[in-house]
Amino acid sequence: MVGPLYASRLAKLGIDTVEDLLMHVPSRYNDFRLVSAIKQCQPGEIVSIKAKLNSIKNIYAKSGKKFQIAEIEDASGKMQVIWFNQPFLVRNFTKDADYSFSGKVDWFDRKKTLISPEYENIIDGRTLLHTSRLVPVYPETAKLSSKYLRSKISLAYNALKFEEFLPQNVLKNHNLIDFEKAVKFVHYPQSLEEAELGRKRLAFNELLYFQLISLYRKNDWNQNKVVYKLGDDAASTEFTASLPFELTASQKQSITEILIDLHKEIPMNRLLEGDVGSGKTVVAASAAFTVFLSGYQSVFMAPTQILAEQHYLTLSKIFSQFKIRVSLVTSEGIKADLGKTDVFVGTHALIHRKVDFDKVALVVIDEQHRFGVEQRAHLIKKTSKG
Repeated sequence: MVGPLYASRLAKLGIDTVEDLLMHVPSRYNDFRLVSAIKQCQPGEIVSIKAKLNSIKNIYAKSGKKFQIAEIEDASGKMQVIWFNQPFLVRNFTKDADYSFSGKVDWFDRKKTLISPEYENIIDGRTLLHTSRLVPVYPETAKLSSKYLRSKISLAYNALKFEEFLPQNVLKNHNLIDFEKAVKFVHYPQSLEEAELGRKRLAFNELLYFQLISLYRKNDWNQNKVVYKLGDDAASTEFTASLPFELTASQKQSITEILIDLHKEIPMNRLLEGDVGSGKTVVAASAAFTVFLSGYQSVFMAPTQILAEQHYLTLSKIFSQFKIRVSLVTSEGIKADLGKTDVFVGTHALIHRKVDFDKVALVVIDEQHRFGVEQRAHLIKKTSKG
């Protein structure tokens, strides 16, 4: 359907398949629905005119500007059309052929003129794509215009059959139109209301797709089993009581949910989110304390040495009265007390350095969006026995 050059350009827009192309929703529409005879056109109007091309030529002004001036004619009269700095346009037109033009009428050189209109050849039996309708304008990239996208979408739309995959009761309950109609309304709407109905249905499809992907991933994750079974965490209240400040309601709720997860048969996979200074480290420390009580180790990985050192100092202070040994592992070396480490804190060096991971039951990754998927997987693999 397209060559390798255009395939790479389409890929920049996230279009890799025919389905992606049809799901490429317009960002707006140009309203070219007002079809007018030349004699009836008024300055300031945005109109569509179907007319014969009498002539077109390049005009070179003394200032260096280039104009493309054409004359068009229909049964009601003649009109001037002008474009700017597009000398190649003269090769796109055939004298005495019929065209559809859509654009704004204004005054130029004291004449009513159609200014820089969209245009396309009128061919019997072929639907007009770029003029004389609500014309979709798509998100674009370099050297890939909406005009090109409209042409390719038309080919795909006319070649495919659409099959509804949602139950009728779902469509009814959510006030959604069927799939085929949604694609048609988005790319070929008769009104903006139709376009919005189509957009709503395709948005529902996208949301449903991501929800199903999430459920599949969750189901796959739930097939895993924990390597180390944690004991009773009743003594963890001692840790909370040792803190020199009162935990917030959100912190208490997060700790409760995390402890519930830690005692399940499947591994915990949780995102802890909060503003800077909201106390996420203390919540993570509570989980590490529970792991320590069961005789296992925890690992904290941070993206930078400064953050790793901050976590090391914070956790060392929090755990000092419980004799929990915290080690710092960075590219500069390993800072550790004598004996077995209970909590490892470090940067990427945790992956690459030779570290004595014995029985790691908890991994905490700070700002995990700053780590690659393979880096996280490598850390988990290195610290896990299953």
